[in-house]
Amino acid sequence: MKLAGFAFSAFATQKVYALQYPLKDRLTHLKEIKSNQYDVIIIGGGATGAGVALECATRGLKSVVLEANDFGSGASSKSTKLVHGGVRYLQQVFELKQKNRREKLQLVIDALRERSAFLDMCSYLTNEFPTLIPCNNIFQLGYYYMGSVLYYWVYKWYSDKSSYQFKGPRIVGKQEIQLNIPIAKNVRYGVIYFDGQFNDSMMVRDVILTTSFRNTNFINYTSLVNLIKENDTITGVQVKDQITGEQYSINGKVVVNATGCFADTVRLIDDPSKKKRIIPVAGSHIVVPQKYGSKSWGYLIPKTVDGRVLYILPFQGNTIIGTTEKQLNDPELDPTVTPEEYIWLVNQYCSQFEINSTDFMKDVKSKWCGVRPLVLEEGSDFDSTKEVSRGHIIEVSKSGLISVMGGKWTIFRQMGEETVDKIYDLFERRGYQFERVKSNTKGCRLLGQNKDYYDRNTFLLEMQNLNSKYQVPEKYAQYYLNTYGGRSVDVVEFINTKPEYKVQLHEKFPYTVGEVIYQIRYEMAQKPQDVLLRRTRMAFVDHDSIYTCYNKVVDIMIEEFNLKGKQAEQFRVENFKYLRSLEF
Repeated sequence: MKLAGFAFSAFATQKVYALQYPLKDRLTHLKEIKSNQYDVIIIGGGATGAGVALECATRGLKSVVLEANDFGSGASSKSTKLVHGGVRYLQQVFELKQKNRREKLQLVIDALRERSAFLDMCSYLTNEFPTLIPCNNIFQLGYYYMGSVLYYWVYKWYSDKSSYQFKGPRIVGKQEIQLNIPIAKNVRYGVIYFDGQFNDSMMVRDVILTTSFRNTNFINYTSLVNLIKENDTITGVQVKDQITGEQYSINGKVVVNATGCFADTVRLIDDPSKKKRIIPVAGSHIVVPQKYGSKSWGYLIPKTVDGRVLYILPFQGNTIIGTTEKQLNDPELDPTVTPEEYIWLVNQYCSQFEINSTDFMKDVKSKWCGVRPLVLEEGSDFDSTKEVSRGHIIEVSKSGLISVMGGKWTIFRQMGEETVDKIYDLFERRGYQFERVKSNTKGCRLLGQNKDYYDRNTFLLEMQNLNSKYQVPEKYAQYYLNTYGGRSVDVVEFINTKPEYKVQLHEKFPYTVGEVIYQIRYEMAQKPQDVLLRRTRMAFVDHDSIYTCYNKVVDIMIEEFNLKGKQAEQFRVENFKYLRSLEF
């Protein structure tokens, strides 16, 4: 069935458009990777690897990012979408029974400081938003208000005053709560505090794409086969292209292990005698219609029956309900939400709002699970994941492997900065000639950030421009600006080059055939899931919808990759089987 397209103007139809952001395709990157020698080889194309690559690019180091699957395909696209300091960590600082209280305070300080830099870097993929802590009595109201004020004071004391400034907390009453969260009928008052929210997979994409303009190569579906060593020193890597099956070597001065929950795998390739340090912890999420939450407010249940927190957050016209702290035996790329966790999430939500759980489960549109890598101090042990550090550790092995472990999305830039500092230290010990450049990523803007900040007035002007010049309807213009920022014109112009590019993939979403082709050619989308899960967020917000347009996306890719006969059919069947296995 051919789906209807939306009306663009005839402007630019059938013309070749010169991109404002001339991004390289995968084949070009591959050719350059094979012929170049690098200062830094980064294994892992998630949040950590992207942060290291950005830091290298802005400090004059030539680097390459190698991702075994798709960029951000692990936990980096399956987060709770928060840019936050961690209110629960601050609460634990004052609990005398808690271990590592000083470390937890430092975690909050670092994350609150980085939170503003994060929003400055990419305002079109991020936003400040209020979160409500519901209160049942005056004691709770005073307790959570003072805690939120302290959270804000810590932020104001340590933040860079020239960066984005978050609002302070306030007390709200029943009328305002009902206006913003209608389902919270029994909440009389509460405390509002402010954090940030972002589109995680798009953030990985744009951080990595930004580095391509600063002497960086990157490639997905390229797995590590082995580390190359000379005299017990790492001098490169042997990798395998998962698309073609070809194996080849890459030479570099330093290799960075930024593989998240799989960090131990690379560490053991380097030194089989190493003890494992990663504790994989799963975060489970379900997605339901917006009526179960708020259009613009978050809702925090600070303590559930087993002591965990529960977030209820707005995301792309839907509501995410999520939590963390379920330890896994082994790291997994695509863990599923277990039946036990699913029932737990449903019961916790329904008991909070006195909703029938059977009716509620009928409205669940998607569910997913991401794995956070907690990291153990060397030689330490633990009884509960609550005792394991939430911080990050940068380990340098005898052979020179630099492993970045732990941490979280909010401080990805800081982790990259500290990693490059370690790289400089290693260069110095080895006697390399280099210039030690100070970090400047706090002032860095991603490639779509062509304004100082997308405040509402600027955003409306950009939206009006897309509407008037290209006749893009308002809701689609809003989607493009929130997804591509300054690159929106490139995407819309590309879609306008052929009439068939304007056909929508699905009637409920603004995604078009032309956008998918743009993502294949300029953003390295290689498989249907790269489009349906990460270049768009369709599978995360409405999993059933992807089956309506799966064959359309596959047909586009088969044509773009020139697949024929059995090869084309195998591509269609194997990727469909993968999507079914995710059990969203």
